[in-house]
This record gives sequence, C-alpha cells and structure tokens, in this order.
Amino acid sequence: MRKTKLTPERQQKFLNCLAESGNVSLSAKLAGTSRVRVYALRRSDPAFKQAWDEAEEIAADRLEEEARRRAVEGFDEPLVSGGKLVQDAAGHVVTVRRYSDALLLALLRAHRPERFGKRLSAEPGISGSAVSVDVRTMLLAKLAQLAGDAEAQPRPLPEDHAEPHAPAPAASSAEDA
Repeated sequence: MRKTKLTPERQQKFLNCLAESGNVSLSAKLAGTSRVRVYALRRSDPAFKQAWDEAEEIAADRLEEEARRRAVEGFDEPLVSGGKLVQDAAGHVVTVRRYSDALLLALLRAHRPERFGKRLSAEPGISGSAVSVDVRTMLLAKLAQLAGDAEAQPRPLPEDHAEPHAPAPAASSAEDA
C-alpha cells in the first residue's frame, strides 16, 4: 500500500466528510487516507483535534435535526399489502404518513431528562450514579406495600356512630292487601 501524505487539503476533505457522515472510516477513505493516519494526527495536532470535534458536533446536530423531523413532521412510507406496493388508480404508489414516537421520546429524554427520563436519582443532586432507581418499580412496590397494609389493619368504626342495622321487615296484615 502506498503511503499518501495527509496534506491540508486531505485533512479538510476528511473533516468535511466527517461533518457530513459522522463516520471516521468512510471519511478517511473518501479523503484518500487511513484511520490510523487521521487518529495519529488527532493525537499530535490540537488544532486538528478541535476541528475533528467540531465536525462530529455538526454530524450530531444533523442527526438530531433528522430525528426531530421524523418525530414531528413525519415521513412518507409506501403502503404494502400482500407483499406488493399499493398503487392508486393512476399507478402512483400510495404512501402513509408515519411519525416516530420512539424518536420523539428519545428527544424529550435528551432535552428534558428530569421530566421524561426513565430513571430518577434516589437522592437530590445525584444523577447518573449507581444510586438510580427505576420509578415504575418504585411505584409498584409502594402500591403493593400500601395494599398489604390496608389488608392487615381492620378499619375501626367511629365510636359515635353505631353500626347501621337493616330495618326489620314490615309485618304484613290483611288490611295492607
């Protein structure tokens, strides 16, 4: 394999491709270099490392934009029935507008973890630690505990209220008939 110098032009091409794709291997290939060479330059050149980090941020922003578009605006998906594309009378493929609830929830968790995160901290001020508790499990355990407590303790009647008695059946007489 012929060694190709990682010229400033190739560095820029790598960074542009990385910002577009977010893929180091593909970007190195398109820039005419190798992963080994770009990683070596990243370790030795702080300016290149900073440019690389910025390119990855751009790629991540592009992914987030696409996730938001699919979650909020939706996307057209071809309608398939019996393994075949459904077509209208004019022969055009029929599409259905789909939205991604999974992407919407992922975005909400990323931007509002305190409200939409799956895990909450057991102690204020501690996040992402081993002390995390699954809220659903915690609530189910508390409900089970409350149900057990309710069954174990009989409910006393208030002392000032006597237990209601059923009214005595009325005596029937010949006059009532």
